[in-house]
Amino acid sequence: MKLFGLVFSSIFLLSLFFSNRLIAFDLNQINLSTLNKDSALKLFQDRNIAYPKPNMNFAIEAQDKKEPIIITVAGLSFGEIGCGKLELKYLLNIINFFFPKKDYNDNLLRAEVDDFNKDYFFYEENEPAEIYIENFRVPDNYIEVKLREDAKNSGYNITIIPFPWSRDPEDTKETVKQFQEKMIEVHRKYKDTGRPIHILAHSWGTVLMHETLHRLAKSNPEINIDKFITTGSPLMPANLIVNLFTKIKIFKEDIENRISKPTNVKIWGNLWAKHDMFSNIIKSSDENIQIDSEIENFEPLLMDMILNNKPLKKMAKTDLRNMRNTKAWHGAYIFDYAAKFNSINKEVSISIFKPLVIPHTIR
Repeated sequence: MKLFGLVFSSIFLLSLFFSNRLIAFDLNQINLSTLNKDSALKLFQDRNIAYPKPNMNFAIEAQDKKEPIIITVAGLSFGEIGCGKLELKYLLNIINFFFPKKDYNDNLLRAEVDDFNKDYFFYEENEPAEIYIENFRVPDNYIEVKLREDAKNSGYNITIIPFPWSRDPEDTKETVKQFQEKMIEVHRKYKDTGRPIHILAHSWGTVLMHETLHRLAKSNPEINIDKFITTGSPLMPANLIVNLFTKIKIFKEDIENRISKPTNVKIWGNLWAKHDMFSNIIKSSDENIQIDSEIENFEPLLMDMILNNKPLKKMAKTDLRNMRNTKAWHGAYIFDYAAKFNSINKEVSISIFKPLVIPHTIR
């Protein structure tokens, strides 16, 4: 809150110097950093000073607002997501969770995934699949570590409560029960403080919390969440994945019908990437923020080189596969994105967590 105090103090001093008449104040007796709404308004009222009301009101409101309690929920281990290409295992997790009674042909879906990878990543016959990021697992506390560090550097004073879990989708049902109990504990501990509760979830953690919040809305309607921020959420996979699902008679409207904004959530913000196959626009959220629009214009250039520029074809393929690397984009919400595309002589560095995730989560 130091930043808000500084803004308030600056506006207060400027209003003194530029008021219609100069009023003498003993500034030694006034602690500007601790002025609250009531004392500030009384100070101005007693001295009949004209001040910029919208700016002053904004500063006062910001000063009075309490810092949030932030619950963090990690996603699957990145090993579950696989390397750059699409992995069947993760698709099965989504299908089995949302459509547990669905009868489908594994072999058919596996064949469709293989064909998809060949087309999407421009693999030719007998060309070995490239491995992008292998044997890489981030620690279980990766969100809170990053959040605590970057929030502190940005001047925020927040309380972070991680909700750990096994990070194994097979434990989803049991984890949701545990999360319900944890949410009740958090509410009981902080309900009298007036501090809002925000949730930052990533990957499969968004699925867990979406289910948890819906159950809480029924069992404990007194528990309210001010903000629910989802990043890389497979609640609605990319359109490319949805098209694969149609092969087993699962359609986009079927998935959308199973997703709704929990009634106990005030604001739901969703961050997604076109190149993250396990995220998409979620219609029932209040806001959708795309994180990879900066590189969309590069793809046509790379595909044109692959098809029409024989000397640069191999290099352009590597660049396109790196650009479409599922694991890189799925982790970019927390770890940002950086890549070099040699065939078009472009180097890209996109900051995501600090300029996008933190403000949407905390403010």
